[in-house]
Amino acid sequence: MAGAQTSEVDAVMRGFMTDFPTIIGYVVINGDGIPTKWPDTMSYDKAVFYAAILADFVNNCKKVLKELLSGPAESELTNVRIRTKEGTEVICVIYTEYTFVVIQNCTGKPWVQDPEESGGGGGGEGA
Repeated sequence: MAGAQTSEVDAVMRGFMTDFPTIIGYVVINGDGIPTKWPDTMSYDKAVFYAAILADFVNNCKKVLKELLSGPAESELTNVRIRTKEGTEVICVIYTEYTFVVIQNCTGKPWVQDPEESGGGGGGEGA
């Protein structure tokens, strides 16, 4: 049963990447900050890099938001959006114990990926 669910998730994520051509990549991070899903076009090292940096960043955002806002309903962080000078945007969406990170090209030009950054081997657990 778990295998069927995994292939269904992979199919949805592939469709997501196809439907939105400005998406460079994505990483699904569990509550421990470990990447559980990423596309085949992203290397494992890059997925771990995004997971390590953004899991810590999102946790710090949650802490700051709770300190700034008093009520529990208002202080729930749902997403964080970061825009870079290079024209990429990193969007982090928090749902239960998972964080979904999307890296998007906002330049309007085709994205050229470094050969060192791409490269297989990834895409899921145990890769």
